[in-house]
Amino acid sequence: MLLNSLAAILWPARCAGCNAFVPEGTPFCPACDLSVVALGTLCPGCAMPFESGKLCPGCLRRPFPFARAMAALAYGGSLAQAILRFKHGDSRHLARPLAGFLVPLLTQAAERGIDLACPVPLHPRRLRQRGYNQALELLRATSADLSRTGRLPIVCDALVRTVDTPALGHGSPAQRSLAVARAFAVPRPARVAGRRVLVVDDVMTTGATLAECARTLTFAGAVEVWVLALARALR
Repeated sequence: MLLNSLAAILWPARCAGCNAFVPEGTPFCPACDLSVVALGTLCPGCAMPFESGKLCPGCLRRPFPFARAMAALAYGGSLAQAILRFKHGDSRHLARPLAGFLVPLLTQAAERGIDLACPVPLHPRRLRQRGYNQALELLRATSADLSRTGRLPIVCDALVRTVDTPALGHGSPAQRSLAVARAFAVPRPARVAGRRVLVVDDVMTTGATLAECARTLTFAGAVEVWVLALARALR
């Protein structure tokens, strides 16, 4: 308790979006929080808002290779700023406040029979450049909460990225799919064979990266793959 109080004095909590001081345990200041949008009812096939909660027309026509998609927040506003700081601004400490939004969905996945969670991997070159994998940091930051609400093992190397794919930027869905085709591998198939796997990333844009991860895991023997993103791009 004393150490926690001392840490709060020496390193007071700051807004993940603008870096203003905030109360401990508060991810965004009131001004930034106005642009953080929690997602409601989603299509389980692509994690896009869809009122019925069933598969949207797009997923009925062309389903993704994962069994279920989930996302916590809409990408944009202060959240987008926070994710950019987290990924490219050497702000690893933002994993903790951002990860809190994932805990309810991770708990839900554990309760519905998911056996393990793994992050979308970075290529070794990108990992050396950045210093950490943001998806793995988000997962690690949830471990204390998950140990209380529902255990979900994290396997950090269930997937590896074997191709150093270019930055996807604003590429079309087809361009993104082509860029990540055969970019992943499962180094130890026995870890995922016969198991239900959840793949976690920071942002889901077109779904191409998560789809390729799902294909790779399924080919390695996973019986079902779910995907989860902190943020879902809505356009």
